[in-house]
Amino acid sequence: MIEVHSQKKVYEVSMEVRLRKMNVKEFKSYCEYSVNDYAKDLMKSSDITLEEAREQARKEFKGMLPQGTDTKDNYVMIIEDVRDRKAVGIIWYLYEEFQGAKQVFLSDFIVYEEERRKGYATVALAEMERNAMRDGCKQSIIYVWKHNPPGINLYTKCGYITFKELNDGMYMKKSLGAGN
Repeated sequence: MIEVHSQKKVYEVSMEVRLRKMNVKEFKSYCEYSVNDYAKDLMKSSDITLEEAREQARKEFKGMLPQGTDTKDNYVMIIEDVRDRKAVGIIWYLYEEFQGAKQVFLSDFIVYEEERRKGYATVALAEMERNAMRDGCKQSIIYVWKHNPPGINLYTKCGYITFKELNDGMYMKKSLGAGN
Protein backbone atom coordinates (compact mmCIF):
# COMPACT_ATOMS: atom_id res chain seq x y z
CA MET A 1 0.00 0.00 0.00
CA ILE A 2 1.44 3.38 -1.00
CA GLU A 3 0.40 6.63 0.58
CA VAL A 4 0.42 9.62 -1.75
CA HIS A 5 0.27 12.94 0.07
CA SER A 6 -1.34 16.01 -1.41
CA GLN A 7 -1.95 19.30 0.34
CA LYS A 8 -5.49 18.26 1.31
CA LYS A 9 -5.62 14.48 1.66
CA VAL A 10 -3.68 11.26 1.87
CA TYR A 11 -4.62 8.90 -0.95
CA GLU A 12 -4.12 5.20 -0.41
CA VAL A 13 -3.32 3.32 -3.56
CA SER A 14 -3.03 -0.47 -3.48
CA MET A 15 -0.77 -1.13 -6.41
CA GLU A 16 2.92 -1.16 -7.02
CA VAL A 17 4.80 0.03 -10.06
CA ARG A 18 8.40 -0.34 -11.06
CA LEU A 19 10.26 2.13 -13.25
CA ARG A 20 12.69 0.30 -15.52
CA LYS A 21 15.04 1.60 -18.19
CA MET A 22 13.77 1.22 -21.75
CA ASN A 23 15.48 -1.18 -24.10
CA VAL A 24 16.62 -0.03 -27.57
CA LYS A 25 13.44 -1.17 -29.36
CA GLU A 26 11.18 0.52 -26.77
CA PHE A 27 13.23 3.72 -26.97
CA LYS A 28 13.00 3.85 -30.78
CA SER A 29 9.22 3.43 -30.62
CA TYR A 30 8.98 6.03 -27.85
CA CYS A 31 11.03 8.54 -29.88
CA GLU A 32 8.69 8.25 -32.86
CA TYR A 33 5.61 8.63 -30.68
CA SER A 34 7.06 11.46 -28.59
CA VAL A 35 8.18 13.58 -31.55
CA ASN A 36 4.72 13.38 -33.11
CA ASP A 37 2.92 14.01 -29.81
CA TYR A 38 5.13 16.98 -28.93
CA ALA A 39 4.68 18.38 -32.44
CA LYS A 40 0.90 18.42 -31.88
CA ASP A 41 1.39 20.34 -28.62
CA LEU A 42 3.70 22.80 -30.40
CA MET A 43 1.08 23.39 -33.09
CA LYS A 44 -1.59 24.09 -30.45
CA SER A 45 0.63 26.69 -28.80
CA SER A 46 2.27 28.29 -31.88
CA ASP A 47 1.43 29.30 -35.39
CA ILE A 48 3.53 26.67 -37.21
CA THR A 49 2.87 23.86 -39.66
CA LEU A 50 2.92 20.19 -38.74
CA GLU A 51 6.22 19.65 -40.56
CA GLU A 52 7.82 22.66 -38.82
CA ALA A 53 6.57 21.37 -35.49
CA ARG A 54 7.93 17.87 -36.18
CA GLU A 55 11.31 19.26 -37.17
CA GLN A 56 11.48 21.39 -34.01
CA ALA A 57 10.40 18.41 -31.88
CA ARG A 58 13.06 16.16 -33.49
CA LYS A 59 15.80 18.73 -32.84
CA GLU A 60 14.76 19.30 -29.23
CA PHE A 61 14.44 15.58 -28.54
CA LYS A 62 17.87 14.80 -30.03
CA GLY A 63 19.38 17.76 -28.17
CA MET A 64 17.99 16.64 -24.83
CA LEU A 65 18.83 12.94 -25.25
CA PRO A 66 21.98 12.84 -27.44
CA GLN A 67 22.99 9.42 -26.03
CA GLY A 68 19.42 8.09 -25.88
CA THR A 69 18.66 6.25 -22.65
CA ASP A 70 22.33 6.55 -21.66
CA THR A 71 22.21 10.37 -21.53
CA LYS A 72 23.64 11.49 -18.19
CA ASP A 73 21.08 12.40 -15.49
CA ASN A 74 18.12 11.40 -17.72
CA TYR A 75 15.83 8.49 -16.89
CA VAL A 76 13.63 7.31 -19.75
CA MET A 77 11.64 4.55 -18.14
CA ILE A 78 8.83 2.10 -18.70
CA ILE A 79 6.19 2.16 -15.96
CA GLU A 80 5.37 -1.46 -15.13
CA ASP A 81 2.61 -2.86 -12.96
CA VAL A 82 4.53 -5.17 -10.63
CA ARG A 83 1.65 -7.57 -9.92
CA ASP A 84 0.44 -7.94 -13.52
CA ARG A 85 3.96 -7.65 -15.00
CA LYS A 86 2.86 -5.37 -17.81
CA ALA A 87 3.89 -2.00 -19.16
CA VAL A 88 1.32 0.68 -18.35
CA GLY A 89 3.14 3.83 -19.44
CA ILE A 90 6.32 5.85 -19.84
CA ILE A 91 8.05 8.39 -17.65
CA TRP A 92 11.07 10.52 -18.53
CA TYR A 93 12.66 12.67 -15.88
CA LEU A 94 16.01 14.34 -15.45
CA TYR A 95 18.11 15.73 -12.64
CA GLU A 96 19.44 19.26 -12.85
CA GLU A 97 21.00 21.90 -10.64
CA PHE A 98 19.01 25.07 -9.99
CA GLN A 99 20.23 27.83 -7.70
CA GLY A 100 22.66 25.46 -6.04
CA ALA A 101 20.12 22.72 -5.34
CA LYS A 102 19.48 19.47 -7.18
CA GLN A 103 15.96 19.05 -8.56
CA VAL A 104 14.05 16.60 -10.71
CA PHE A 105 12.27 17.81 -13.85
CA LEU A 106 9.51 15.68 -15.36
CA SER A 107 10.08 15.81 -19.13
CA ASP A 108 7.40 13.40 -20.30
CA PHE A 109 4.73 11.30 -18.64
CA ILE A 110 2.37 8.94 -20.42
CA VAL A 111 -0.04 6.41 -19.04
CA TYR A 112 -1.37 4.29 -21.89
CA GLU A 113 -4.96 5.09 -22.83
CA GLU A 114 -6.34 1.70 -21.74
CA GLU A 115 -4.60 2.01 -18.33
CA ARG A 116 -5.83 5.49 -17.41
CA ARG A 117 -8.06 6.21 -14.41
CA LYS A 118 -6.66 3.24 -12.49
CA GLY A 119 -4.17 5.13 -10.26
CA TYR A 120 -0.99 4.38 -12.21
CA ALA A 121 -0.14 8.04 -12.78
CA THR A 122 -0.30 8.88 -9.08
CA VAL A 123 1.80 5.87 -8.08
CA ALA A 124 4.39 6.36 -10.86
CA LEU A 125 4.78 10.04 -9.95
CA ALA A 126 5.32 9.06 -6.30
CA GLU A 127 7.93 6.49 -7.36
CA MET A 128 9.78 9.14 -9.41
CA GLU A 129 9.71 11.47 -6.38
CA ARG A 130 11.10 8.72 -4.10
CA ASN A 131 13.92 8.03 -6.57
CA ALA A 132 14.69 11.76 -6.79
CA MET A 133 14.73 12.20 -3.00
CA ARG A 134 17.03 9.17 -2.66
CA ASP A 135 19.33 10.81 -5.22
CA GLY A 136 19.40 14.11 -3.33
CA CYS A 137 16.77 16.20 -5.14
CA LYS A 138 15.06 18.87 -3.05
CA GLN A 139 12.14 19.62 -5.36
CA SER A 140 10.24 18.34 -8.37
CA ILE A 141 9.36 20.60 -11.31
CA ILE A 142 6.76 19.95 -14.01
CA TYR A 143 5.74 21.93 -17.08
CA VAL A 144 2.14 21.29 -18.12
CA TRP A 145 0.30 22.63 -21.15
CA LYS A 146 -2.81 24.69 -20.43
CA HIS A 147 -4.70 22.50 -22.92
CA ASN A 148 -4.10 19.52 -20.58
CA PRO A 149 -6.63 19.91 -17.72
CA PRO A 150 -6.33 16.22 -16.66
CA GLY A 151 -2.57 16.72 -16.17
CA ILE A 152 -3.10 19.93 -14.20
CA ASN A 153 -5.65 18.16 -11.98
CA LEU A 154 -3.34 15.18 -11.40
CA TYR A 155 -0.36 17.31 -10.41
CA THR A 156 -2.50 19.50 -8.15
CA LYS A 157 -3.94 16.40 -6.46
CA CYS A 158 -0.38 15.14 -5.90
CA GLY A 159 0.67 18.36 -4.14
CA TYR A 160 2.16 20.44 -6.94
CA ILE A 161 1.57 24.19 -7.01
CA THR A 162 1.84 26.60 -9.93
CA PHE A 163 4.76 28.99 -9.63
CA LYS A 164 5.08 30.41 -13.15
CA GLU A 165 2.43 30.81 -15.85
CA LEU A 166 3.16 31.30 -19.53
CA ASN A 167 0.77 31.83 -22.45
CA ASP A 168 0.68 28.12 -23.35
CA GLY A 169 1.30 26.42 -20.02
CA MET A 170 2.62 26.58 -16.51
CA TYR A 171 5.44 25.40 -14.32
CA MET A 172 4.43 23.55 -11.17
CA LYS A 173 6.62 22.47 -8.28
CA LYS A 174 6.60 20.35 -5.18
CA SER A 175 9.11 20.28 -2.33
CA LEU A 176 10.54 16.82 -1.72
CA GLY A 177 11.45 15.59 1.72
CA ALA A 178 10.02 15.56 5.20
CA GLY A 179 6.27 16.09 5.38
CA ASN A 180 5.59 15.27 1.72
